[in-house]
Amino acid sequence: MLRRRLVLGAALAPFAAARAESWPAKPIRVILPGPVGGLIDVAGRAIGDAMQKELGQPWLIDPRPGGNGIVAAQMFLGAPADGYTLYLTVSGHVALPFLMKVPFDAMADFRPIAMIGASTALLCVPPESPANTVAEFVAYARANPGKLNYLNSGNGTGTHLLPELLKIKYGLDITSISYKGLPPGVHDLLAGRLDLAMVSTTLVMQHVKAGRLKAIALVGPRRLAELPDVATMAEQGAGDTEVRSMLPLYGQRTLPDAILDRISKAMLAAQADPETKLRLAAAYIEPMPLSPAETEATLKAEHERLGKLIQQLGIKADGA
Repeated sequence: MLRRRLVLGAALAPFAAARAESWPAKPIRVILPGPVGGLIDVAGRAIGDAMQKELGQPWLIDPRPGGNGIVAAQMFLGAPADGYTLYLTVSGHVALPFLMKVPFDAMADFRPIAMIGASTALLCVPPESPANTVAEFVAYARANPGKLNYLNSGNGTGTHLLPELLKIKYGLDITSISYKGLPPGVHDLLAGRLDLAMVSTTLVMQHVKAGRLKAIALVGPRRLAELPDVATMAEQGAGDTEVRSMLPLYGQRTLPDAILDRISKAMLAAQADPETKLRLAAAYIEPMPLSPAETEATLKAEHERLGKLIQQLGIKADGA
């Protein structure tokens, strides 16, 4: 029986190789769990032209928001594993099983292909806040236990977890205020009804430049040219509290190796494209040119780190 399987496998190998060599022969659909105009959508479209150039087929972005990402993930998993349907999401995907019961294995059912990049964020306070740095905010919070609050745009998101990590690291007593998404929370931060918020750079850059908000730290690997005086979390000794939104691209777990390799190489070339670099930079996304193995290792480490934190805090997803 074993010999028969080996012979059959050997006989089918040329057909599998031929299929991979002829791929892609039609447009590639990229399903994502975020809305049009959101971080994932912007990232997917930023590399779209370069990916189409590298692969010779249209790169079709298909936003399917809802259900904490479950709607999009199930649609993706229901498609054939032929490379014509991919899944672009955020690294928070790996934390889903710790937050709620999901109808799939968030790690085993999704095969990492590449990492488009990681978005930067700004840790902000109202302009009248006495804090100008992380250390000054810590001192302010310690002097006012139980009186300060922070924006939580969704349980288990970076806006929720980073302040909680600050609480653990520095022994702070600050309160989570829940919002349905970032925009209404940013509105209250601008009005001075919130004391702290981690917000994607694209949403608050103009407010910071105009003095309507004060950025006390950058969540990212290096300072931004537009805000040279805003130090990173790592520079301020708080790098271990960072929760960044990375953007992994997945295929189904049975995606052929040859097709995975082709997509990975196309992504690396796209990330090196000057126009793509400008588009990603405009969205404050730092490219992460990783191999499939490096992407998998990065996501596994984040899965373990976020899992420990979520379990420690007893966090559940909104509505779970």
